[in-house]
Amino acid sequence: MNKLKMIINTFLFRFKLLKRNINISMLAFLDNRCSLTDNIKVDRFCVLHNVSIEKYSYIGFNSHIKNCKIGKFCSISSDVKIGLGNHPTQMVSTSPIFYSNDNPFSLKWVSSNSFEEYEEVNIGNDVWIGTNVIIMGGINIGDGSIIGAGSIVTKDVAPYSVVVGAPAKVIKKRFKEDEIEALLKMRWWEWDDELLKNKIQCFADIESFINDYKING
Repeated sequence: MNKLKMIINTFLFRFKLLKRNINISMLAFLDNRCSLTDNIKVDRFCVLHNVSIEKYSYIGFNSHIKNCKIGKFCSISSDVKIGLGNHPTQMVSTSPIFYSNDNPFSLKWVSSNSFEEYEEVNIGNDVWIGTNVIIMGGINIGDGSIIGAGSIVTKDVAPYSVVVGAPAKVIKKRFKEDEIEALLKMRWWEWDDELLKNKIQCFADIESFINDYKING
């Protein structure tokens, strides 16, 4: 009976999510510290711990994300790893048994955790993260940026930057500096859905988009 009740509760929970257009694969795992807004997708084999996801963002299959805030309209591809833990390099040993009670051995050699292994990652809005990207803990990814496939991100990424490589480096900016400034000021991702739909033709060209905003607001 308890197993049947659990299955029914799971079904009802999934049904409520679908009503909000939240599509979470049955083969994905999200812990109870995750926060989801409407209109998002999490593909199969994803594992999310303490992750918040805002509207119109999706995560591709087999991605593992920990302690992360994801903004609106983000496109995260498959096999992405975000929020990887750190180990102290200044201590005699890098083994977690010497600084953490949350170690893989479940042994408590220290009275309290003395090193922050998993720092929060902040991903802005309209960010595109390619397949097989690794983003270390404590990183901030600016609005509108692009992380090329296979990149390893070890430093903060400025808004509307395109970064690639291991470690990831900026290869260009998506737009001119004045255009980036305008986009960051406009914060179009905060607009309501009807306004976005009305402006959708302008999204194909940055100059048209900004000029339309200047004229019509």
